[in-house]
Amino acid sequence: MKTSLQIGRIAGVPLQFHWSFLLVGIWLVYDSWTPGRDFNWDNFQWLLVWISMVFLAVLLHELGHALVARRWGIDTEKIVLYPIGGGAFLEKMPEVPREEISIALAGPAVNFILAGLMAPIIWYSGNEDFLLILKLFIQPNGNIVIFDASIWEYLVVVFFALNLLLGAFNLIPAFPLDGGRVLRAILSMRFSRTRATVLAGRIGMWGGFFLLAAGVYLQDVVFGIGALFIIILAASEIQVQRRRERLSKAVVGDYLREDFQRLYLSPQLSLAAARTKVTPWPDQPILLLDQWQQPHGITNKQSLLTKDLDEYADNAITTLVGQAKWEGLHPEESLLRAAEKLDEHQLFAFPVLDHYGRILGLLDRSAVEKVIRRKK
Repeated sequence: MKTSLQIGRIAGVPLQFHWSFLLVGIWLVYDSWTPGRDFNWDNFQWLLVWISMVFLAVLLHELGHALVARRWGIDTEKIVLYPIGGGAFLEKMPEVPREEISIALAGPAVNFILAGLMAPIIWYSGNEDFLLILKLFIQPNGNIVIFDASIWEYLVVVFFALNLLLGAFNLIPAFPLDGGRVLRAILSMRFSRTRATVLAGRIGMWGGFFLLAAGVYLQDVVFGIGALFIIILAASEIQVQRRRERLSKAVVGDYLREDFQRLYLSPQLSLAAARTKVTPWPDQPILLLDQWQQPHGITNKQSLLTKDLDEYADNAITTLVGQAKWEGLHPEESLLRAAEKLDEHQLFAFPVLDHYGRILGLLDRSAVEKVIRRKK
């Protein structure tokens, strides 16, 4: 089930909205409707404009991360917008401190630049409404009267304040905020990557608890939800880094499996013949080999038995399995690198070869998951 809807691309990066945006729509309707009265379209339109400004600022913030990551040779898989913010999903996390710092600071830098572009309009345009609206934004319950301010004047001030707040908030050194990532990068200059992540993550969790207490005190539900997300994401990042450390210390040769079947491909081998051959085999990975004993790919019995026989019975099985698609591993490679290759190539398993190209066994996802599930 897809959790996000892609609506297009920006700078070549897929842009998606999370399904939870439906809650935003429900909230807009709820806040603009009063039982027994007409629907308040003015309130609805104002809230819609406000939310649009928020997510424009968030989108440009995340785009800043993506573009600087591209500068370091790291592509961004997608940008996803959520009701409480957004995220730029990089293909890999930078482990060089200066790269991580520059990528982390790029988002707040974009917000400060946008706020800086609005500042001269507010202070030097000679329009007093801008300053009055800003005072109203800072003191919503203050004795401030504004006459005939236009919608675009409100938008300029709102966009200025939102970007200023978003940039400043993300610089808080609480992981996984951008400030927390900068802190992790600085700590990794002295400590191991895992130790730096644990320290930054714990600081982030304590910061989240502090923000949660502040949200309860201020009776601000959105503030409290944001604090909970900080706590959860910080704890999750610690767990992910510990798993990566376990995988980096394990080698492929200790987890390869030798209980697999070999199926030799030939132009004459049809799917029907292949199914007859694999039916009595146990449920194990099947290594497809060509006539030169070279790996062609890896499949399993279930995959071959569930294909439409009528469609492929008269064709060679190579029509079904397609061009050779495999990636070899060396027994001395780390499981972390193997896991990255499994995700990168979207393969079921990899053949493990020695220096002479001999097949020693297979490595599949169950080996990686076995190490990940270990407590220590």
